[in-house]
Amino acid sequence: MKKITIILLTALAMTTATAMAQTTTTSTNVKQLENDIEGHEKAIRDKQDAIRDIEQQIDEMKKKIKDLEAQKKTLQREVKDNIEQRKQKFATRDFQVYDQEVVDVLYNPYNRSDVEDALKSFEGMETKDVIKKKELVQNYGEYTANLREFLEKQKKALAKAHWKYQSSTTDVYKKFEKGLKHTKYWKVYSKRDKNESIDYLDRVMDRIMLFRNSGLNNEAQFNEILNLLYAD
Repeated sequence: MKKITIILLTALAMTTATAMAQTTTTSTNVKQLENDIEGHEKAIRDKQDAIRDIEQQIDEMKKKIKDLEAQKKTLQREVKDNIEQRKQKFATRDFQVYDQEVVDVLYNPYNRSDVEDALKSFEGMETKDVIKKKELVQNYGEYTANLREFLEKQKKALAKAHWKYQSSTTDVYKKFEKGLKHTKYWKVYSKRDKNESIDYLDRVMDRIMLFRNSGLNNEAQFNEILNLLYAD
């Protein structure tokens, strides 16, 4: 009986020890879990604070971007204004150079040296309405030579006709008119009311037209016109 009692007491002690061990383990696990939970909550708070800080930085950046965009638009408007002002100043400058250094060259008889100097005046120009006049200067010599050759050829034909009066129905008159309209300067002269032309050659052409309209029979008048095209 005593032996049985001892066995029972031993078993009870072991059971109690096991229960206590289980209780201790459970308490340890709960504490660890609570610590882990607290750690996660702290991490959440820290990260939420970081998110709020980032959002604040984003708001500040957005404001800076908005300010920079406004500055950009202002600068773009100013650049546009400067470009337009520069264009206007360049146009004024180019037209002044043209008036001062080129107009007289086209008003006077063709002179190779003067034309070469006038062409140099176009260097650095940007204004299209002025630059397109350069072609007239470049072709001045060719226009003059071609018109002179035409008149020299016609002089022979008119002399062969004994400088007699020619009406618009005669072959001499028709050939003169046809040849005149095939000269290189005719296209420029015929459109001079709308486009730029060479003032000097316009005046020569005007005299040729008067000579033609008067009957092609004035030799002295013809020679005066022809001499106008020999200047160099």
